[in-house]
Amino acid sequence: MDARAALRYARALLAAAQKAGVITEVEQDLEAIVAILDAKPEFKQTLESPKVTRDKKLALIDRIFADRARPLTVRLLRLLVEKNREDDFALIAKEYVRLREEAEGILHVHISSAAPLSQDQVDRIVKKIESQTGKRVVYDLDVDPTKIGGVTARYGDNVLDGSVSGALRRLREKLYIDVLKQA
Repeated sequence: MDARAALRYARALLAAAQKAGVITEVEQDLEAIVAILDAKPEFKQTLESPKVTRDKKLALIDRIFADRARPLTVRLLRLLVEKNREDDFALIAKEYVRLREEAEGILHVHISSAAPLSQDQVDRIVKKIESQTGKRVVYDLDVDPTKIGGVTARYGDNVLDGSVSGALRRLREKLYIDVLKQA
């Protein structure tokens, strides 16, 4: 799969969906088609098979999705078949959702802690990230028993590390720098 190509297709699809006013509907179509591809591996294999002709794939798409999906979504499927990029569909769907959320100012954050957090603690972390980024935070939580203590929050390429191991790592780096300055 080519992530750059998937991103280009997702951007074009989002722009077309915005213009047509069907952003949510197209996203629902994409999610439904991905679910079908996951649930029916033989269907996915048929779509991705180089042994099946382009015309048969297009006819199959029309027969299955013409009355179930928006025309914009069906056009995307047809285009992917014509460009031999059928296997990029799931990645395009994922990028579409990410781009839509980005356009709406939504930020996904993964919060991991050594022990369960209270709702007040989670709210404070979320408010801090929202004030730093100016985006609305949607989060998921997990408890990582391998952590010595503390909390980490990951979003995009950023990590807010309030864990004990992170503090020890920062202290070690500071000590190395101090020793190098003295040398």
